[in-house]
Amino acid sequence: MSEILDGSQEDFELWCRQNAESLLRIAYRSARNPVTAEDAVQKVLFRFWRHWGTLRLRESVKTIPGYAARAVINQLRSIERSDIRDRERLTEWLRSEAESIDGDMYSEVEWELGIPQILGKLNPTWKLIIQLRYLEKATFSEIADLLGISESTARRYEKLAREEVMKAGQE
Repeated sequence: MSEILDGSQEDFELWCRQNAESLLRIAYRSARNPVTAEDAVQKVLFRFWRHWGTLRLRESVKTIPGYAARAVINQLRSIERSDIRDRERLTEWLRSEAESIDGDMYSEVEWELGIPQILGKLNPTWKLIIQLRYLEKATFSEIADLLGISESTARRYEKLAREEVMKAGQE
């Protein structure tokens, strides 16, 4: 068994030198995020390395066109699904936290001005962005990452929410 693993180790290293760069390019194009792309390729190469001693995997990788590329794409999808689930859980938690502390986080002056009522009428995402931005002092980049939106969308939502608050405050 050790002879097979020793021989296949050198074979695997040779295969990696020949193919890793092209797998990274495929991942970069698909993910549009270098960190995610590198993670996906690294996970696929690790999985290949663990099972390189099996003839079936080794032959599939070497003889089936696109086998390794498809594995990288599938890994990217898996990472993406995991990130979406994480964002959904975090967003839900942030919303529940924001709702549970609404009464405690405003001063008497803010209550007199009607700010909690105005914020209560906002779109829940806009309200969350306002709370993250002004109460938690989060940057637009951090807000975008938390909510799974682009930074420009976070900025736009914050602007729309401020306009809505201003308009409601003038009424």
